[in-house]
Amino acid sequence: MRLIRLSPHLSNKELLLRMQSQTDLRLFKYWQILYSIQLNPGKQADEYASFLGTDVAKIYRIVQLYNKEGGVFADKLVWGGRRDARSLLSLDQEQLLMEGLKQKALKGQIITMNDIRLTVEKQTGCPVSDDYLWDLFKRHGWKKKAPRPSHPKRNNTEQQAFKKNSPNYWSPA
Repeated sequence: MRLIRLSPHLSNKELLLRMQSQTDLRLFKYWQILYSIQLNPGKQADEYASFLGTDVAKIYRIVQLYNKEGGVFADKLVWGGRRDARSLLSLDQEQLLMEGLKQKALKGQIITMNDIRLTVEKQTGCPVSDDYLWDLFKRHGWKKKAPRPSHPKRNNTEQQAFKKNSPNYWSPA
């Protein structure tokens, strides 16, 4: 294993102040890693990992990011959620697309998911999965609304008569 070294972006006091000012536990631990490395130079990553209670890969990742970005490395960290760099459409483009779909739906021109899929694929320029479409709907507050299924041989008059003549309580005997 190689020795861990920090670039001199911040002093010990500045690192301590950044660590103490964190409200997010994850960021606190990252600053704690950097502070510990700066105060105890010349150790290997597995030594830091053992007394900080983390894994070696995280030590390397945080140090590399700090050495590259400096004191603003925490702004570059992104956890979960939507990444616009990897998305097919930006949120603004999606909103315009959904408005167009809403107008078509109100006119009765959209009947099935395949109609929507064709419109989205035309906009994105590549095939999209069912999951992408459902996620798109969820992001914009759309829900699947369909009538409840009914039996083709049902008899409404018999149903109404059953409702009128049935007791309002359940009796096991």
